[in-house]
Amino acid sequence: MNPPGESSSPDRMTKILLWLVGLTAASIAAIAVYRVWPLLYPDAYSEAVLNGPCDLRGGSCTAVFPDHGKVRFSIKPREIPLTRPLRLEVFLEDIRPQGVEVDFSGVGMSMGYNRVRLQSVGAGRFQGQGMLPICVRDRMTWEAKVLLQTSHGYLVAPFRFETFRSGAPDS
Repeated sequence: MNPPGESSSPDRMTKILLWLVGLTAASIAAIAVYRVWPLLYPDAYSEAVLNGPCDLRGGSCTAVFPDHGKVRFSIKPREIPLTRPLRLEVFLEDIRPQGVEVDFSGVGMSMGYNRVRLQSVGAGRFQGQGMLPICVRDRMTWEAKVLLQTSHGYLVAPFRFETFRSGAPDS
C-alpha cells in the first residue's frame, strides 16, 4: 500500500509517458510549421506597384517592378464568380521567372490556403485555372498575389478585386 500523497509506480509512469508524448507532438508540430512557413508566406525581395487604379472585373491590370519589368494579370470570366473555374493569365515583360503562381487571400478575412501554379504557354505568357471559395459575405475583397520565383527570391505583384455572392455588384 502507498503512503498518503504518493501515487503508485504505474500511475507515475503513465504521467511521464503522456508528458513525453505531448512534448514529442509539440516538437513535431513546431518543425512542421517551420518547414511550411516559407511556402505559405514566401519572402519577397521586390514588390510591384499597381500602374494606376484598376478593376480586374473590367479587364487586365498591370503592375510595375522597380528595375524588374512589368506584370499584366487577368481573370476570366470577368464577373469573377465564386466556386466556379477561373482562367488566370499572366503576361510578363522583361522578367524571366523560374515559376509563376497566383495566391488568393481574403482581405480582412482568412479564406485558407488557395494558390495556383501557372504553366508557361510561351513568350512571357502563363496560364492556369483556379477557383475562389464561397464566402458568407455578399461582397468580399480579395488580393491576388502574382508570385514570380527567381534565383534571388520572389517578385510579388498584388492585385485587389471584389466578388459578389450573387455574381453581379447590382444584384
